[in-house]
Amino acid sequence: MSLGIRTGILLACFMGSMSGFCQTPGNITGNWKTELKNKTIQMEIYLAADSAYYGKMINDNSTPSKNGTIILKKLKYDKGSQAFKGIMHPHDADVDLDVTVTVIDKDRLKMIARKLLISRTVYLARIK
Repeated sequence: MSLGIRTGILLACFMGSMSGFCQTPGNITGNWKTELKNKTIQMEIYLAADSAYYGKMINDNSTPSKNGTIILKKLKYDKGSQAFKGIMHPHDADVDLDVTVTVIDKDRLKMIARKLLISRTVYLARIK
């Protein structure tokens, strides 16, 4: 077998394995907490029957009535941006925001919420 053919086969195998790795959405289900200094919010992200992910508040001792409140809605994986896109409804505001959730690694997420030209980035850490 010539060197060119072997190199081509090796390159094709490498590129095939990398493209499969890049398109893996990652696991966002589980319990997460925000990495905010002034207030920590804990949420559970779960896969619902409609094949979308949702996030509800948990363990909010300061306002127990907010526990169970859905704050992330209809998150679906977008292969083009390699992120989950959906809607965020903050527990302390009456507004819907466009949200993008990106998996950084198995224990960390990056969440960007946008409304028109204003955006806010929050990082989430997995609760172990």
